[in-house]
Amino acid sequence: MPAVAMTWLRDNWFLLGILAVLLLGFVLPGIELVLNRGGLARTLLIVALFLIAGFTLPSETLSRGLKDYRLHLYLQTFIFLFIPGFFLLTTLPFRSLWDHQLYAGIFALAVLPTTISSCIVFTQISGGNLMGTMFNAALANILGVILSPLLLSLLMRGGGDALPTTEVLKILRNLSLQMLIPIACGQILRRFFRETALKQKKALSVACNIFILFILFFAFSKTARNPDFIGNLRFLLGPFAYLAVAHIVLLLIAYAGARLFRFSRENTISVLYTAPQKTLAVGVALISTYFAATPEALGIVLLPLVFYHAWQLLVAGFIKSSKLVRIPESR
Repeated sequence: MPAVAMTWLRDNWFLLGILAVLLLGFVLPGIELVLNRGGLARTLLIVALFLIAGFTLPSETLSRGLKDYRLHLYLQTFIFLFIPGFFLLTTLPFRSLWDHQLYAGIFALAVLPTTISSCIVFTQISGGNLMGTMFNAALANILGVILSPLLLSLLMRGGGDALPTTEVLKILRNLSLQMLIPIACGQILRRFFRETALKQKKALSVACNIFILFILFFAFSKTARNPDFIGNLRFLLGPFAYLAVAHIVLLLIAYAGARLFRFSRENTISVLYTAPQKTLAVGVALISTYFAATPEALGIVLLPLVFYHAWQLLVAGFIKSSKLVRIPESR
């Protein structure tokens, strides 16, 4: 196999893996009952995912990055307030056209924190404010453990799909057990084995991606047993087109805001790669836990996040390879 093809496969294996588990979910809809009996395997994978997330999360950057408060306030407000409000308002015209499970997936996508790794990588190779991006990626993912489920409950209420209070409390309890405690344990381990976390970051990232693929496979496999799932697939083109346009619009708004506040070139690049992106790692686990009571719909709920993740990487790659990152300094 040519070296170029091998390089392409190595760089894109995870996206190909997502397509593979999606297809396998269709072909083997019953295997989830064997591999994930009672949801135990999925729960263990989620716990392992957040244990590794806590172990590799560079929370020490929080104490080193406080001085650029304007950038931090702008990014956290954009991630947790502006984007959820944007999705809530811009989906109103489609309320009667799209399936409510797709709406739930779009709302779940809207409240997620930014990516942990890809925004940092793109910022670094584009000459942006690496410390500012690392600080906000770490802060957003720590805040997201609490804020994301609470914001999702509010959006579901605003979209007419509010959950009973007892169900919300049950979800928050499960999220605490499966997310907060593993992240806290991971952070404790990081204090004693920080060098190991830094040296093994790439290997642990690969392990996390494999865990995500298994969680996605369980979700798609279970959903494929739902006879309504195949029928709903033909309605995905509209929501996916909406998400593609929404990401571009959010990117432009984030850029315009950065110029309005007269951010430096480095901070503007940080905004481009941090503000509109959403994490797949935290998102898959959070959505799987939040909608655990309706596992037959989980595959549909996850589809907006899966599409958005692939699209944001494509757009970020285009920005990196184009002249768009050659941003002039604010005067």
